[in-house]
Amino acid sequence: MDWTVRVAHSDLSFPCGPEESVLEAAQRAGLDIPYSCRRGVCITCQGRVLAGSVAEGGSVRSAAGGEPFQALFCGARPRSDLTVSPRRVSRLPAAGQPREVAARVFRKREVAPGVVALHLRFPIGVRVAFRAGQSLELLLPGGLRRSYSMANPPAESDGVRMHVRVHPGGAFSDALLSGLEPGAALRMALPYGDVRLDGGDPRPLVLLATGTGFAPVASILEEAVRRRWTRPLVLYRGGRRPEDLYLPELPARWARRLRGFRYEPVLSRPDGAWGGRAGRVQAAAAADLPDMSRVQVYASGGPAMVAASRESFTKLHGLPEGDFFADAFLPSA
Repeated sequence: MDWTVRVAHSDLSFPCGPEESVLEAAQRAGLDIPYSCRRGVCITCQGRVLAGSVAEGGSVRSAAGGEPFQALFCGARPRSDLTVSPRRVSRLPAAGQPREVAARVFRKREVAPGVVALHLRFPIGVRVAFRAGQSLELLLPGGLRRSYSMANPPAESDGVRMHVRVHPGGAFSDALLSGLEPGAALRMALPYGDVRLDGGDPRPLVLLATGTGFAPVASILEEAVRRRWTRPLVLYRGGRRPEDLYLPELPARWARRLRGFRYEPVLSRPDGAWGGRAGRVQAAAAADLPDMSRVQVYASGGPAMVAASRESFTKLHGLPEGDFFADAFLPSA
């Protein structure tokens, strides 16, 4: 049976099955709740349960006695009718709802040890609107789905560019990727993710990226170039070794094209030849910006970096919770 989820202080409600997350049901009903990774890592989708019970993380929690609690709506599954209070909710425009589409491999190349840049194109005449920083899901045999961020800007809506980290045993990155040749067909669903960055906002935008978390940052900065953003932009990009900072020509181009752009590469395991900054990207950003009360942050990369950045920036440096956007990348099995 389906339970009914009501949104507090509104006339919005929607059905939700017992094995369906609140976030999935809301999207199916055409409602937009903030989210990013959908894996319980980034906590973007966190909100309050004011009434009812949910199963989350192997246990059942209840707002018994009128005591509300915080839940991650990407993992919370109803065990009764619910009343919830998301950080934000609105009706999703039809153009923004994820849709399935076919694509074919146009180009594939290794850009760093274990990282492949994959360029896919949709059929002639097919375009899919998305926002910079959003992601897609590859639809694999056996019902498997794998998430990847788009590295291209929204203006290039006739296909997608992805940065794929090869994980041994990965259903896509290992088992399928190596055999993909130009012309090979794939299916995907897109767009996903709740990223809303405004080029007209006068506040500085701080971008943090590690590993293939560079992909959505590239999409954002390519969009900034195209739309001639004037807001201050700073990219803290982390890696272990210099070769992890792949496609170095892109930050160099952004520096030429964006007047307010600054690039700060940071290595956690530098060798003696490295003359740049060392340590963690979030520590470098915090050192440069001890007061983050008037900035926005977009963090993309490993879940440890994303979690540490959110914890430090919001609790120690004054960053408003609603101005932290994240895309946490998890290894795909």
